[in-house]
Amino acid sequence: MHEFPEVQAMVCEACGRVPAGARIKCLKIVVGEASGHDARHIEAHFAEASRGTSAEGSKLEFISEKLAATCAACGTPFPAGSSALACAECGGTELTITAGNTVRLADVEV
Repeated sequence: MHEFPEVQAMVCEACGRVPAGARIKCLKIVVGEASGHDARHIEAHFAEASRGTSAEGSKLEFISEKLAATCAACGTPFPAGSSALACAECGGTELTITAGNTVRLADVEV
């Protein structure tokens, strides 16, 4: 159920991106592999969240995003799927997640 408020927010954002009265054909949604969200659950909530809006009945297209990180100390990227415990460049052990941990609206087609 934690997806519903986020799906609602994406529907509002999508509707705000199009001119008044325009019908939305497709929402492109990025789903990060470490976001804790599942495309099937987003789809399940979409019908209710979009009811009565210009997004009602539109198609959903999901784009998966791999987890990516950089060393917080020197900015060196960590390889995707890396299990390294320290940065190969500086030995830093703190990561900054740069991709793959969110779900977001990428594009709207009318």
